[in-house]
Amino acid sequence: MAYIKKATRYGNTGKAHSQKPNADFIKNSVTPFDFYRHELPAAPLKKPNWNNGGLCPFHADRTPGSFLVNLTTGAFKCYSCGMAGGDIVAFVMALYGLQFIEALAKLADDWGLL
Repeated sequence: MAYIKKATRYGNTGKAHSQKPNADFIKNSVTPFDFYRHELPAAPLKKPNWNNGGLCPFHADRTPGSFLVNLTTGAFKCYSCGMAGGDIVAFVMALYGLQFIEALAKLADDWGLL
């Protein structure tokens, strides 16, 4: 599966284990709006709070509008498959199959925070 390859890729990085990324620093540095603009480029993200996130990235979604993201808190929810989370770290953990520290390391690496 693609998720296993991605998880292995970030799970075995030296950065994920040699440096302990600061969760608060990363969450404050990467706004949910910027994060979801990058991760969901086709989604019509415009207003604060809950937005249509386009097609759900967690399953073979064919129903636009069932996946919502909150651009204020970073929360996400799919009403088709039930996948949900409270912030961008939870989104990265779920999407790539990573543990918390590995997800922080990926965010820090992707956004140039390390």
